[in-house]
Amino acid sequence: MTQDQQTILMFKGLIASLPDESQKKVKDAAQCIRDLMASYPDGEAAIALGLIGAELQCDDREHITK
Repeated sequence: MTQDQQTILMFKGLIASLPDESQKKVKDAAQCIRDLMASYPDGEAAIALGLIGAELQCDDREHITK
C-alpha cells in the first residue's frame, strides 16, 4: 500500500468516526468540491484547492474565509 493510499484510508477512518450527520456533511462537501473541480477542467480549481490546503496547513484562517 502506498503512502497516498494510507492517507486516504486515514481520512476514511476519521470520517467513519464522526456522527452520522457530520459524515453526511463531509460527503456533501466532498461532492461539491468534485463538482467544482469538474467545472474547471483546465486545472484552475485544483490550484485554488492547493492554495486553500496550504492556508489550512499554515493555520491561516484569515485568508481562508476571504
